Amino acid sequence: MTLVLAAVPVLVVIGLLLTRLPAWVPPVVGVLAAIVVGLWVLDAQTTELTEAVGGSMITMLQVLAIIGGGVTLARVMDFTGAQKQFADWLSAGGASLGSALMMANGVVPFMESVTGFGVSLLIGLPLTLAFGFTAYRAALITLMGIVIGPWGSMGPGTLLGAELAGQPLTEFGLATAVVNFPAVIISGVVTAFIAARHAGVRGTKRAGYLAVGAASGLSLALLVLVSNLLLGTPVAGAVAAAIMTIAWLLVVRKGKLLPGPGGSIVPYAVLVFGTIAGQLISSPFESAWWTEIVASPAVYAFAGVGVALLQYKQPATGLADSAFKLWLNTGVPTALYILFGVVMQGGHIAETLAQSLAGMGSSYLFLMPIVGALGGYMTASGTGTNAMFGPTQVAVGTQLNVDPQWSMAMNNASGCWGTIASPARIELAYQLARGASMADDGPQVTRARLLAVTIPVLAFSALVWGVLAYFFLPGLPAL
Repeated sequence: MTLVLAAVPVLVVIGLLLTRLPAWVPPVVGVLAAIVVGLWVLDAQTTELTEAVGGSMITMLQVLAIIGGGVTLARVMDFTGAQKQFADWLSAGGASLGSALMMANGVVPFMESVTGFGVSLLIGLPLTLAFGFTAYRAALITLMGIVIGPWGSMGPGTLLGAELAGQPLTEFGLATAVVNFPAVIISGVVTAFIAARHAGVRGTKRAGYLAVGAASGLSLALLVLVSNLLLGTPVAGAVAAAIMTIAWLLVVRKGKLLPGPGGSIVPYAVLVFGTIAGQLISSPFESAWWTEIVASPAVYAFAGVGVALLQYKQPATGLADSAFKLWLNTGVPTALYILFGVVMQGGHIAETLAQSLAGMGSSYLFLMPIVGALGGYMTASGTGTNAMFGPTQVAVGTQLNVDPQWSMAMNNASGCWGTIASPARIELAYQLARGASMADDGPQVTRARLLAVTIPVLAFSALVWGVLAYFFLPGLPAL
């Protein structure tokens, strides 16, 4: 009975996501349900909840700022026409298998690796729309690009996972890269299937599309592994995704990168290189208010906004209002979902769910990736997933003869991939795509339609991971 009640907040949020209620309603109701269950069913203390919520305030403010910068930059680039110019240069031939895989296995993972916190959706989805994909397909293609999650925002979640498991960062990054192979390949296959549906191809030609998608995903996975080994974990995702972007760009543009995109690339370059420089500058110092500011992608997103407006040299009437409304519809719900994950942890709900499953013995190995994915669903964050379920996964894995490195790597990879179905990411994709979906001939974008694809993709990935965990992880030595 306790397990059933502990699952109520999660089930409530899923149910409300499928309705037409305002975006803020599901997380608010989920938070209230989690507080009630935590205090009156699981004997959590009020002080535990208040301390957990208080400790998350800085993170929520950071996320609100980062999404605000990303939203404003995306709106400015669309308003000035720079986004279409940049998209035309990227895709050349419009919507195609190559442009879809370039986004899902290249551009979006690169943005996710550098910035994190949903900025990859804010930038990638409008670009994918500009190629000519319907809004529904563009949203799904962009969501598939989150597969690089363990290296998102230069890998703070993976760093936390390594510390919790007592593992060296590079070796733990390598283990995560190995475990992440199924998800990256599945991401490529699903993206290729979406491109095939867009092109209307069937039969053996569709099979060819899927084979190319699998090869693209495999290439990204291998590049992450090699980059992690040669260059270290923090930059591995960005380096691998950058190489994939260039490779697919050469394919879609038939080997010709000139003429270039002109000044349209400058605002994005300010965001990318500014974020990288900021993180490099702040990394040698202990965490402080100024290091948080210097490392925040929000600073460089707004700097990119300034550059774009200087290039435009005309009044941007109505732009601020448009960006603010989109921020309210995306940033606020995302912050509320982070709060939901924090309350789930502070209220002992996450711990109760994990420990209840841990009593299954060796069968738990099948469920290990499901537990990780559940953390990703609730927190939309690899860091949150590892903090929430990582210690339990390691403890139970040790009892089942699984090295802590592999238990935590499974939690890290499955948790980050679980964010593709998280309410925060689904809401972000929905808000960005729903207006465009009313103007194209594709299916209208709804939360339910996005979940109807992302949940089966996640379930199949978890099944593959579960089989691998059961048969290969026990007794497997650390790297």
